[in-house]
Amino acid sequence: MIAQAVSTTISEVPDNTPAPERLAELLGAVARDRCRQSFEQLFEHFAPRLKSYMIRLGSDAITAEDLAQETMVKVWHKASLYDQRKAGASVWIFRIARNLRIDKLRRQKFLEVELDGDDIARQGHFQEGEVTAERLDADRLPQLIQELPAEQLEVVRLAFFEGLTHSEICQQLELPLGTVKSRLRLAFAKLRKAMGDAS
Repeated sequence: MIAQAVSTTISEVPDNTPAPERLAELLGAVARDRCRQSFEQLFEHFAPRLKSYMIRLGSDAITAEDLAQETMVKVWHKASLYDQRKAGASVWIFRIARNLRIDKLRRQKFLEVELDGDDIARQGHFQEGEVTAERLDADRLPQLIQELPAEQLEVVRLAFFEGLTHSEICQQLELPLGTVKSRLRLAFAKLRKAMGDAS
């Protein structure tokens, strides 16, 4: 059933808008009874709105539709975690969508890391002042990242999965800036080598 629902192309946002109480009831029915009819109603209501929301945030139409569908799949699986005392159904579902988009942007940021000219020059691979992007294979990254030494794994996690700046990482780990940059550089060197992309 879920496959059928999420495989449907998301159409334009319909005009009919159920009351917030009704949306909460539908979500509750999915949580309690795994009610497929309730989920279909939620999907019909939210999927086009989620797609429009993603497009407004800057996603292209295909990415927006993918994120909307991913959100609704997560709603199906996580409905039991919804607590209407804390938030309305719309707030809860759009928060899931927002978090999925942030995760996707962080993954993209990790896949295309722009090194500054000084870092590149120190590695001796390029002329000073040149800038390049290191593109890594997304399919193998999770496993390879976990194999990094603990101190390198920590700075990678803070920089690319929590979105901290180098200065913020320095403060959190109580390390000099040079050490943070060095650990990130070593981590990427190990990842490139492991993926057969060493220069």
